[in-house]
Amino acid sequence: MGFHCGNTCTKKLANYEMKYQKIMARNLPIEVTNGTLEGAIAPGKITFYRLQSTSDNILRAYVAEGEVLPVDPMSFGGIGVFAIKEMGRFYRHVLIQKGFPHHGAVAFGHYGKELFEVFKMIGVEFDEIGFNQPEGMLYKTENPFK
Repeated sequence: MGFHCGNTCTKKLANYEMKYQKIMARNLPIEVTNGTLEGAIAPGKITFYRLQSTSDNILRAYVAEGEVLPVDPMSFGGIGVFAIKEMGRFYRHVLIQKGFPHHGAVAFGHYGKELFEVFKMIGVEFDEIGFNQPEGMLYKTENPFK
């Protein structure tokens, strides 16, 4: 599930409505949170990525291409159902093992090749750039026996 609790551009929403920000309204008066666009993220290609530094100053990143499925997520915010190939393995061997928090960024389109090159150009070491490896391509810590 991909979720954005703030405003999402109307061009990237299949449908939308002006409402209030429900998470913030738990602690603030609703009138303070008015003006949030809510709706289902439009189906299409996406690239899910993140760049961060570790506490010992190592740049680390990941990038994975996928798509937003044409499914009504039946929730609030700017929200969609994201499909990323081999996500279970990617989640275990990259996101959890490398200590990435639950926030990531989404680019609308397939830009994995470009982001991978940008990460290398700014000094992220090759072995610190995670990606959703296809079936048959093992992660360093993956057990080869099923």
